[in-house]
Amino acid sequence: MSSKAPKTGFDIRRCRVCGCTDDDCSDCIARTGTPCHWVEDDLCSACEGRVPKTGLASRMRAWMKAQRRPFTKRDVYLALGIESSAERSILRNAVPDFERRGEIILQPPDKRNRLVNLNRYRYNHDWKGGKTGELKPRLFKAMYVSGTFAATDIQRLTDLNRSWIDKTVRRLRRSGHLAIVGRRRCSGSNSAETIFHIANRDKFRLEVMR
Repeated sequence: MSSKAPKTGFDIRRCRVCGCTDDDCSDCIARTGTPCHWVEDDLCSACEGRVPKTGLASRMRAWMKAQRRPFTKRDVYLALGIESSAERSILRNAVPDFERRGEIILQPPDKRNRLVNLNRYRYNHDWKGGKTGELKPRLFKAMYVSGTFAATDIQRLTDLNRSWIDKTVRRLRRSGHLAIVGRRRCSGSNSAETIFHIANRDKFRLEVMR
């Protein structure tokens, strides 16, 4: 991780969202292609604007899913009773994440509404990202067959949501089933992505693919 402040004593500086530290920001590199840096005492640059695990994303999803008409970011935070400017900022920054993974869809401008510059969205009820139980076998099989891979390889093989793939990779790393073995340049850009390897194929098959 770049631009880090030194650790003092036995305290380890840790990001409140993803948990990365001065010594390990490999997950941030996997998500963004570059090392992160501190933007707050307990927040790294890769997580700036991401929603911490406070339940807000679930509340947003439930409300947006129930709407029959297009809605704006303002509609969401008013409906959820979010009053503080800090929480409203978190919500506004979270909406593009929902859009990127295809969970909500940006709508054409409403010509009848004079507030035409406000982005309006609809919830995508065909979005399958939440049905992880049915998708895990496909994901784990792609990893097992590949042996050594980047997250983009698995996404290409499975056509699954990248955010969910990254989350699963982080979990498998923490459990010791995956190890980082290097990095490679991303196609068509100057950034790099992390390469993972299944540490023990027999253990992976018995404990992960069971």
